[in-house]
Amino acid sequence: MNYIDFAIASSIFIIFFATALMFSANYFSNLSSLTKTSEFRSISENFFRIFFESKGVPENWEDYSNTPVKIGLVEDLYLMSILVKETNGSSRTNEPVTAQIVFDENCENNSWNNSVRMYDDNWNQINLETSNTTFCTNSQYLNQTNITWNVNISANQNKKYYLYYSPDNGITNPIYATLVYNTSSWMPSDGDSWTETTTDWSRYGGTSGTVTNDSVNKIKGNRSVNITGTFDNSNKLGLQYDSPGNITGISSDWYIDVWVYVDNTAGLSSFYITLYLDLLSNTNNDILPYLNNSTWYHFVKPLVDTSWSGDYNISNGIDYVSFVIYNNTQGLTKTIKVDGLHFKKKPLEVKTFPEEKITAVSGTKFDALKNVSYDDVRKTVGENYKFSLGVGNETYGGNINMSANVGCSEYPKIVENKNGSVSKTIVKMCVWK
Repeated sequence: MNYIDFAIASSIFIIFFATALMFSANYFSNLSSLTKTSEFRSISENFFRIFFESKGVPENWEDYSNTPVKIGLVEDLYLMSILVKETNGSSRTNEPVTAQIVFDENCENNSWNNSVRMYDDNWNQINLETSNTTFCTNSQYLNQTNITWNVNISANQNKKYYLYYSPDNGITNPIYATLVYNTSSWMPSDGDSWTETTTDWSRYGGTSGTVTNDSVNKIKGNRSVNITGTFDNSNKLGLQYDSPGNITGISSDWYIDVWVYVDNTAGLSSFYITLYLDLLSNTNNDILPYLNNSTWYHFVKPLVDTSWSGDYNISNGIDYVSFVIYNNTQGLTKTIKVDGLHFKKKPLEVKTFPEEKITAVSGTKFDALKNVSYDDVRKTVGENYKFSLGVGNETYGGNINMSANVGCSEYPKIVENKNGSVSKTIVKMCVWK
């Protein structure tokens, strides 16, 4: 080999060796970086569990001004699924449905009044109305209530709704739009106009009492029809709706739907709702056993049913409807109220499933976290790492150094926001040195 060939070979060897050395340095540098990233990712998973899968110590640390022993952002959330079925073969628009919900049978303060929210399958929030609400003793925690909402559903379709509530007393009061009752499957279509006025109403029996409207004690709309009167010697007192013409446009497979109220059932022997047509009557079995003092009772029955007695032919329409209570003693004075009297097609079927207890990231706790210094929170975690956490578009913690190695963990979680809305939101935890 001459000197020229040796020089060329040596140059090639040096270039090859330098290149290999450079690649080796980069490899080990990247390996170190990957090791750190893996470490930070592991730490971020641990931090994620601390913040997004625990309640903290104490569990209600957000109610105190001191820095907690441990910070966790989770709270209990309760879920009740409700299935609505259309089984009459007719589509419904703005069809109100009512379900009686027992939120907290033993009053363990699980259901703060302002926390109740309902959603459909697409996470659209549903407007609600409540009635006949019972609270736990000396509190705003719910025991039970009736909830009403509008349903738009096709013939023979099923729809599922999700009712959420929690013990979080930091939730603000919801502001719902007024429900609009206007559906072609009802007569009258708004289901309320007959009891919004005293027109066509009169006293039935009794020695005294004038039919008036009550704008305070009502179920829907602006007012209910009511009478306070004294029984006559026939031992009966009631309200009667008698329109100028027969109520037509309904069929034998329709239902009567009405809310009734008696201030005090003491001394009463029975309460009957009766439909009349040309001297023929259809009288429902006594509903007195279902009534509680000063409480609205929701009466829904098919027009042709074994629970009614007497001859009845729906083809010519209904002449008038009476709501009459009876007693065995003269001289009693009672108050009767009627609201929302209407006739409708077969009601939508409503099935409520048992309550589920789940966990959710608490907007109230996250809001409280913002009032705790970042350094104090780092001390409660007890690790020499910097971190930043995010709930949706909101963040807390240090500013991420994008030039450094950072490990992040993010997952979808149910979040109950401070305004009470519930959503499935990405929550994120990033960790670095």
